[in-house]
Amino acid sequence: MRYELIDTQEKFLQVQPQISNSKYLGIDTESDSLYSYYEKLCLVQIACEHKIYLLDSLVLDLSCLKEIFENPDIRKIFHSADSDIPLIKTKISCEFSNIFDVMMAAKYLGIERCGLNNLIEKYFAVKLNKKYQKADWGYRPIKEEMLEYAAMDVYYLKKLKDIFIPELKKMGLFEEFMIHCEQFSALPAKRSEFNPQAWLNLPGARNMPWPYSACLKELWTEREKTAQKKDIPPFKIMTNETLISLAREPQKALKDLKSFKGISEYVMTKYEDWIKKAIMKGLNSFPEEKHTTRRKEKSDFEKTKKIFDFLREWRKNKAKERKLFPELILTNEILWKIAYKNKPSRQELAQIIKNGHKADLYAEELAEKLALFGD
Repeated sequence: MRYELIDTQEKFLQVQPQISNSKYLGIDTESDSLYSYYEKLCLVQIACEHKIYLLDSLVLDLSCLKEIFENPDIRKIFHSADSDIPLIKTKISCEFSNIFDVMMAAKYLGIERCGLNNLIEKYFAVKLNKKYQKADWGYRPIKEEMLEYAAMDVYYLKKLKDIFIPELKKMGLFEEFMIHCEQFSALPAKRSEFNPQAWLNLPGARNMPWPYSACLKELWTEREKTAQKKDIPPFKIMTNETLISLAREPQKALKDLKSFKGISEYVMTKYEDWIKKAIMKGLNSFPEEKHTTRRKEKSDFEKTKKIFDFLREWRKNKAKERKLFPELILTNEILWKIAYKNKPSRQELAQIIKNGHKADLYAEELAEKLALFGD
C-alpha cells in the first residue's frame, strides 16, 4: 500500500493531476469531533488507481477538489457517505456525482454487520487496527502509525465496490441503490451550532412533564454554552444520562448534587454553580397559565407519535416483503415528517420523500393508508 501525506499547497498542486485523472476515488475523512465543540475536518484520504493521498485539510486549500468531486466520469467511493460528505462541505462548497457507498451497498445486500472493519474481515480476512478510531486527528504532527491507519480506511473501498456491483445487479437492486446514493450529494455542510430546540431530542424529553422538562432544557442549554466556551464536546462536560437524572429529581439535586452518578468532585468544583442555577431557573420558568398550551403541545405530539408508530409498522411489513432492512424503505426522519403532515396527499408525500424512485414505490400506497388512518 503506497500512501503519501500531502501537507503543503505545493505538494497538493503536484498530485492534483493524478487525482483528477483517476477513474475512481476512494474517499474517507477524519475529524476532531471527540476533542472539540466546533468539529473540524482534519484529514481527507483519497485512494487513486496507483496511490493513496492523505490531505492535511487543516493547512490545505482544497477548493480545487470541487471540479473533481462534481465530475460524473469519476466514481466516488465512500463508506458512510452521509458522514463524510457533510464534513467535506465544511471546507469545500461543492456537490458530488457518481457516488458509491459500500456500507449502503452492504445493507441492500442484507449484510447486518456492515461496518468497514467487518466488511474487510468478511471479504479479505484482514483485521484492521482499531487503535486510532478515537484519536485526536487535529493534533500535529500526525504519527506515522495513524497515517497508515487512515490509508487503510480507503485501500479496500474499490475492492468492495467491485464485489458488490455484480451482487446488486443480480438481485435487481443496483438502480435503486445508485439513486439512493445520489441523494447524499444534497446533504448540507455539517455545522457545530447551538440549536435551542435540540434538547428535545434527548431520550424521553418530549414526554417529560413540567417542571422536569423545564429543568432539562435549562441544564442542556447551560452545558452547551459551557462546551462552546471551552471548545470541547458537551459529553465531556456532562453526559446526557446525568442531565436527565438531575432533571427528573431537581429538588434532590439542589440538596445533594454529589449523590448523582456522573457528578464527580471535578464537576462539583467547576460546574456546581450553574447546575443549581439552571435547575432553579427551570423550576421557576413555567407559569401556571402556560399549562394549557403545554397540554395541547403534548396532545399534538402524542397524536403524531401514533401516526409515526403506524408508519413504522407499515415500513416493517414492507421491508419484510421486499427482503430489505427497514431503513432502506424510508428513514425515521422521513417517517416523522410524514407523521407531522398528518394525512398528506400523494404529491405531498413525493415532496417529503424526495427520492423519485422511492416516491414511485411507496407514495400512492402510503397516501391511501394514511387517508384511512384513525377513521
